Amino acid sequence: MLVISTFVGTLFLGMLLGLRFKVLVLVPFIVIAVCAIIIMGHGLKVVALTVLATALLQIGYLLGVVVRVWAGARLWGQKVPRHQQLSKSKPA
Repeated sequence: MLVISTFVGTLFLGMLLGLRFKVLVLVPFIVIAVCAIIIMGHGLKVVALTVLATALLQIGYLLGVVVRVWAGARLWGQKVPRHQQLSKSKPA
């Protein structure tokens, strides 16, 4: 159960990063995961789970970017006024 919640949390973390940041934000997260594997020195099972979590982070990031682009296109289509234009009156 803990593994599933970790993977779902990693997916959501990737989505949040995709909504807010550019792709370079993934590099520190991946480096931290690799450093954790090296420091802990666990077996192949932990390495495989960390690789899977890193892949889910990247998939979540991609989903977040898709949501950001979709929401931007949807808001663009509604033509929400960002500011009111000043009316120009003709001098008498």
